This record gives sequence, C-alpha cells and structure tokens, in this order.
Amino acid sequence: MKVRSGCSQFPTLLQIFSYVLFISNVFITYIHTFILEEKIVHYIIFSFLVLICIYFSLKTTMSDPIDNFVIQQQNNRGVYFDYEEHQLTQFCEVCIAYVKEQTKHCGYCNRCCEGFDHHCYWINNCIGRKNYKQFIGMIISTFLFLLYSIIVNARVINQYNKQELQTVEIYSDKQELILIIITIIFLIIEIIGSLFLLQLIVFHAYIYKKGITTFEYIIDSRNRQVQYTNPSIIKNIYNQDSKMKVIKNTEEKEQKPINLGKENEKQACQIFMNNEMIEQEGSRQSSKKIVEALFQRRKLTQEGGPDYQNEGIINFFSQRLQKSVDFRFNTQSNNIDTMKPDLNQFE
Repeated sequence: MKVRSGCSQFPTLLQIFSYVLFISNVFITYIHTFILEEKIVHYIIFSFLVLICIYFSLKTTMSDPIDNFVIQQQNNRGVYFDYEEHQLTQFCEVCIAYVKEQTKHCGYCNRCCEGFDHHCYWINNCIGRKNYKQFIGMIISTFLFLLYSIIVNARVINQYNKQELQTVEIYSDKQELILIIITIIFLIIEIIGSLFLLQLIVFHAYIYKKGITTFEYIIDSRNRQVQYTNPSIIKNIYNQDSKMKVIKNTEEKEQKPINLGKENEKQACQIFMNNEMIEQEGSRQSSKKIVEALFQRRKLTQEGGPDYQNEGIINFFSQRLQKSVDFRFNTQSNNIDTMKPDLNQFE
C-alpha cells in the first residue's frame, strides 16, 4: 500500500504560505543576529531552534497516521480477516475495512486516521495517534522559534530608535530604513503567530487533561451550541410533552366512565344470564315432573282395559312433550312454550 503524507499530496495554499513565511522569517532573523552585538550567542540559539522546528515539522508532515488494520486488510485482499479476534466493532465503507473505535475517515486525505484528532491544513496532513506527539513538538518548537524571533527583531528596532544599530558598514541609510520596515512587518506577523500557537498549546493541554481529542471536543461543542442557542427547540419539545401529558390525562379521565359502564354492562349481562339459567333450570324441573307424572299414569293403566286408549293418547303427548323439552335445551331459548296436556279430559 502506498504511503500517503502531507508531502505526497497536492499542497494547499496554507501549506505553501507557511513554508514561505518560515523561510523568510529565518532569513530575516539570521541577518538581524549578525548586526547585533552578541551575534554568536544569538546565532547558536536561533540555529538550534530552527533545527528543532524543522525536525518536528518534517516528522509530522511526512508521517502516515493511517490505521494499521486498514493496511493489513488492504494488503491481504481475499484473505479472511478475523475482526472479532482484534475486537474491531467499526467498519469503514470507504476503505472497506474494519477499524478501531477512535479511527475516523478523513475526507481531505481519503484515509482512515487512527485516533483521529483533526486535519491540519498548515502541514496538509491528518493528526492522529501516530503523529500527535510530533505535532505537539512542532507547535511548541515553532512557538519558541517565533518567540525568539520577536526578541531579536524587537531589539533591532529598539537599537535603531536609539541609533545604536551598527549597520553603517553593511547598509546605507535607505537600505537600513527598508530593513527596519520589513522587520516591523515580520514582528507583527510573529506576534500574531505566537499568540495563535500559545492558544493552540493551551487548548491541547486542556483536551489532554480532559482525555478527549479535538474532533470529540468540536462535536461536544456543537451539541452544546444547539442546546444553548436554540432554546425555542427545547421549549417546543417541553410544550409538546406537556400537551401529550394533558391529552393522556384527559383520555384516562374519559376512559374511566367508559370502563365503569363496560363493567356495569358486564355485570348486568352476568345477572341476566344467571336469571335465564335459573328459569331454564326451573322449566327443566317442571318438565321432568310432568314426564314422571305421565309415566306414573301409565303404570296405573292396564293394557286392553278401559283406560288403554287413554294410555295411548297420553303416550303420544308424552313423546311430543319430550321432543319439545329436548329442543328447548339444545337451543337454550325460552321462545318455545311447553304444552301441558289436560289429563282430566281423558279420565
């Protein structure tokens, strides 16, 4: 897999501007160190700061903070990769690879940066777990470089105002004036840059103490900004919740009499069913008594005697009555009336 860094990608305008500004500042400050009295001391100190600054800048710019698991999977396409063994829970659909939890895909570099912190436009590279220490070394060394440049340039301007600047043998009066104007311009730029870097150093010290990255800090800040700058959203949500609670309470109040009505109706149905069952049971008992009376009457008759015909008629009506009783119990209805024969008319 090809290694990608801030030097292998197309340079940005800020990256070019930072290189031009750094080289110009080094050139101007070296000139100033030679026109001061303690030129040897200034030369050694400033040269050391320049070398340290270049070292950390190159280390940060040329580093590749891509996730190692992405490299492993892309170099072994077609080979099974056990992501569960490495406890990888995230999958990058762009790189088509399983990555670590804090790995994020950078849209500018088009790669998954391990422990993604932010994308630095000044060096045209991502800052992650692999090059975060080099990045901190770069901003601290650059801050010290600018701070020492401020000291040297401020001293040059001070000596020029006191007319103690020893440049008669090197520059003419016009050239010396141009040099001082350029020195003032660079001094302003150095002060602005040093303040910016100081703020950046303090910020990274803060997030290091909090145990979060720049990316996580930005996400948390945006979430808090939405909450604080849009109170109307929270108010609307609160009002909607209040309305829902009122509607729910109203529905519960309206539901109570309905439930009570349903319970009363259910109880009334049960009472009606019980009464109907009691009536059916009474009718059944009365029918049973009639049948028993008929059979008793049949026993009293004799076959071939004078009451034989009456017995046949009684038997006919008994069968008819039995069918009526059976039909009534099968349909469980009270619509069929049981006919009781008048036995006295057959006596």
